[in-house]
Amino acid sequence: MMPRKPPEHIIALVRALLSAGCDMWAIGTRYSIGEPQDEPMASQVRKILADFGSREEYLEEIAACLRGMGRTITPNDQLH
Repeated sequence: MMPRKPPEHIIALVRALLSAGCDMWAIGTRYSIGEPQDEPMASQVRKILADFGSREEYLEEIAACLRGMGRTITPNDQLH
């Protein structure tokens, strides 16, 4: 069975967060997000996340979107 394509609002969220300076990666069916600490990007990210609301039910869709963009970390990858 082919993976389901993430809904457009998930793709838009991921693109907005990446554009705002987040460092996001899919890890299995979950994802990791590193938020920028510097202003004004930090405030922009907080607003994007607040406007979107809870992401709990979209963990797999967000991870799938990131995988589709090639932003994947496997457990064997080493980060530097």
